[in-house]
Amino acid sequence: MTGNAKIAHAFHSNPPPEWALRHRKSPPQMLWDLIGAPLRMVVLPDYQSERFGFTSLRAERLRMVLPELRGRVLDVGCGDNMLLRLYREKNRSSAATESVGADVTAWSDDVMLIENAAHFSFDDASFDTVSYIACLNHIPERVEAIQEAARLLRPGGRVVATMIGSFVGKIGHALWWYSEDKEREMHPDELMGMDTNDVVSLFERAGLKLTLHKRFGYGLNNLFVAEKL
Repeated sequence: MTGNAKIAHAFHSNPPPEWALRHRKSPPQMLWDLIGAPLRMVVLPDYQSERFGFTSLRAERLRMVLPELRGRVLDVGCGDNMLLRLYREKNRSSAATESVGADVTAWSDDVMLIENAAHFSFDDASFDTVSYIACLNHIPERVEAIQEAARLLRPGGRVVATMIGSFVGKIGHALWWYSEDKEREMHPDELMGMDTNDVVSLFERAGLKLTLHKRFGYGLNNLFVAEKL
């Protein structure tokens, strides 16, 4: 199956609508999202949720992550590279232009194809931010990957990640017929989700300090920011 065919289910080439990326939802939007929670969180792919006026899962993640990006970004497990496309639109700096999206599958034409997330050819201190959006659990070599992120970060740089808990993740991946893991072969060391203590442990082993932890999406998702001292 080609990358373009895979995108039909796992991703959608159009960005989320502007209203879905606002950092603060309006009260009517919060009510509509609550009414449609079973649809937007389980049944409908992101682009279909957005057609019905719901804030999609991808939009929930993107609106939390975009304000935390700094400088030149390496987005690992970038999927269709939507995060960096939006980042470049909002930030016209040369650092944003030089940001890189990398994945083990070529979900779109602007993705740097890698064999794994533990080894990059970039020099030390090449990036200001390394991000992992809903993908750390799908990286078998996740310990080495975060250590590699620490190498790639400049002093004061940050890792930004989102992650669903292990229990909810198992239920979700069983129900999400449209998720990207249904479009490819799963590695035996992949997980369906990771608990907060496990994510923080990865950061600490790499010498990174957790500076921000927020829950979002009815408390089912987590945003983490860890900095290189």
